[in-house]
Amino acid sequence: MSSETAIKVENLGKCYQIFAKSHERLLQMLARDHKRYFSEFWALRDVSFTVERGETVGIIGRNGSGKSTLLQLICGTLHPTSGTVQTNGRITALLELGAGFNPEFTGRENVYFNGAVFGMGRQELDERYDAIAAFADIGRFIDEPVKTYSSGMLVRLAFALNIMAEPDIFIVDEALAVGDMNFKAKCMTAIKRLQERGASILFVSHDMASIKSLCARAVWLERNAPVRVGPASNIVNQFVKLMRTEENQQSVILPSEPLAENVAKSSRISAEEILAFGRRVDQFRYGTGEVKIINAELLDSAGRSTTAVEFNEEVKINIYLHAQCSKLVSVVVQILDDKKNNITGASFRTTDTPYLQTESGGGYLVECRINLPLLEGEYSIFVQVASPATESPTTYYDAVNDAVVFRINNAGDVKTRSKVYLFPEMNVVNLD
Repeated sequence: MSSETAIKVENLGKCYQIFAKSHERLLQMLARDHKRYFSEFWALRDVSFTVERGETVGIIGRNGSGKSTLLQLICGTLHPTSGTVQTNGRITALLELGAGFNPEFTGRENVYFNGAVFGMGRQELDERYDAIAAFADIGRFIDEPVKTYSSGMLVRLAFALNIMAEPDIFIVDEALAVGDMNFKAKCMTAIKRLQERGASILFVSHDMASIKSLCARAVWLERNAPVRVGPASNIVNQFVKLMRTEENQQSVILPSEPLAENVAKSSRISAEEILAFGRRVDQFRYGTGEVKIINAELLDSAGRSTTAVEFNEEVKINIYLHAQCSKLVSVVVQILDDKKNNITGASFRTTDTPYLQTESGGGYLVECRINLPLLEGEYSIFVQVASPATESPTTYYDAVNDAVVFRINNAGDVKTRSKVYLFPEMNVVNLD
């Protein structure tokens, strides 16, 4: 394995033997022939990917897809049935809640015990103990048995120990789902510091926004399907598309040429534009298709279609819809940065716009006016047409990623490193 590779997983699999009756386990042990008394359950099968030094990779997939099994195999707490795992450097991992802690030991004793497991010497632990205790921020409970801790306290102590061990490889499995707002913010800052230091991170989460924000690449595990590996934003979009499509039992169907001709008659746009838009965005769209987004455009302050916007320019986003049936719908428009983080946007709900009642065969234009005081760079527009937020569960009629991709030009005299500049005012008051 290359010295620049932190983790290398090749054809990895984990199989469990399932016995219908308890005595069959003994029969299997005593069997002299090839008879099998068990059935096989593959929790993970044929998984291959690499993580380079300094890279953060997200692991996504539905419940039961093998995410936790994969992490345990990488950490060495499980042995693979097939394939290999190679790692390069000190690993710390936040897996199951409280895993690795002796419930009878105090928090302090567990810090020293688990620190030794991580390869930290007594002197190193003495030097870092105060920082670990301060990060965990559980007060006097640091000297109480861990069995008295709440789930939040367990995570705080485990995260503090794992971070302060300064690992070469850091593995996190949904640890941020437990804890208050301040602790989550502190954890995210700590992860960012690890990234800056050059540590490799495997990050498992159901929070797709965190995967997009933190990870360069993502691995999508799906039982009985090939593993998908690629840029985090693309993999997340594919995953969300599948989940939403399954929820609504069908996917948006691209309009045929005859249909496009009919739609164009009531939509102010040409059939060629409708077909071109559909071909461009189809890969990452999802929904029932009962109300379709057939085109989207960005207009500058002069009303011209554009893909280049000046800093803080007022623009208009036009969303063209076509309904195949009568539905009450809401529309959401989001501006995303190049890492697919949601920066700003609008919806019928946030702008107090009445929900749209569509009629079969009707064409509609949704206009959104907005200023874009955004940092220079590339952005995209995500558009979603769904049932009103008051309905549960939500039905997604159409959702389109990258409906428009555009660039914000240099901000000129405005000196900012923030994604959004809100023209703040500052004042100094002499208190003497």
